[in-house]
Amino acid sequence: MAASDLLDPRAATHNTKPRLSFSTKPTSRSPREEHEAIGSVMKWKTVTVIFVLVVLYLVTGAVVFKSLEQPHESAQRLAILAQKLEFLSTHPCVNHSQLEDLVKQVVSTIRSGGNPSGTVISETSHWDLSSSFFFAGTVITTIGFGNISPHTEGGRIFCIIYALLGIPLFGFLLAGVGDQLGTIFGKGITRVEKMFVKWDVSQTKIRVISTVLFILFGCLLFVALPAAIFKHIEGWSALESLYFVVITLTTIGFGDFVAGGSEIEYLDYYKPLVWFWILVGLAYFAAILSMIGDWLCVLSKKTKEEVGEIRAHAAEWTANVSAEIKETRRRVSVEIYDKFQRAASIKRKLSSDLGLAPAVENAFPRRTVSVNFVDERELDTDGGVTALPKNGRAFMNGVDTERDTISFIEHLS
Repeated sequence: MAASDLLDPRAATHNTKPRLSFSTKPTSRSPREEHEAIGSVMKWKTVTVIFVLVVLYLVTGAVVFKSLEQPHESAQRLAILAQKLEFLSTHPCVNHSQLEDLVKQVVSTIRSGGNPSGTVISETSHWDLSSSFFFAGTVITTIGFGNISPHTEGGRIFCIIYALLGIPLFGFLLAGVGDQLGTIFGKGITRVEKMFVKWDVSQTKIRVISTVLFILFGCLLFVALPAAIFKHIEGWSALESLYFVVITLTTIGFGDFVAGGSEIEYLDYYKPLVWFWILVGLAYFAAILSMIGDWLCVLSKKTKEEVGEIRAHAAEWTANVSAEIKETRRRVSVEIYDKFQRAASIKRKLSSDLGLAPAVENAFPRRTVSVNFVDERELDTDGGVTALPKNGRAFMNGVDTERDTISFIEHLS
């Protein structure tokens, strides 16, 4: 499948392979497809395994973050404590309770979005039209940086209603932008694929190259370039800029770095432009995550099919081995039975030639052995064994021709 099929939602309508975007158009499925969809529901065992893996992943992350961040936190606590003690010793007119009240007020101001280091005259508002637009965008995108938040009852009530209505609306917008973005990328990559087809490149390599090109170009356009812009405007380092871009586009939004949150003069359209970048970047990241999820589903389905084939071959091999063992046991039993019969016949013949009384012979272990004692009238003149009728049937050479029962007639000298 070409990259245009992967990236264009219209071309992927009847395609079971994963694509790089998603659509909100309803699809109708036949009863067979519904049954297959129900049968493809993840089993509880699989869910449990994934849950255990996620928990282990969380525990690993917790251990790493604890080892990296806890020493820094302890150092900061000791530093602020030392500064408090130094301030109280330098300014004896201020007691400890007054200093703590001031610190609490500073913390409250920071949590409400204010900057306690500025003055009332020079400080810009965090709730002007541009900042309010950016805040509303972080609400419906579920990023929620946390650098500013409503503190009035009316603001909190409105924020609840606004989020419940705006988040689904933004979801539809994000789906549409993702589809259009995938279509645009698909048209561009289709031209690249035509070049590789002329060079007689295999279809598998073309798919891999197309996917890599899509990811690299998207990262360059939505990650590297914005990071360079934020580094120049906000005065961050390269790592801080890249950190902000990734944390924002993955909707984590810690709020420790926020575009437009510094004490510098921004253009009025700066924050709205940042929000539009977030919209397109989220669509791109959603397409990438959707592609990864679809490929994992395809891989899981193929793995299940391969496991089913292995089980079928194993069951067939087991049945063949069991049948071969049964056939071997039957052949061995028949051969042993025939050898016992031949040995008994030879022994009887030797006893007859030597004029000796034949002893009771052991028959095949799975057969019924019986000994008939007859009187002398049933013996032939040579004193040997003769065929005797039993219930109208003849016993020839000690073998019942109907019941396959071995009978030995012993002549008592």
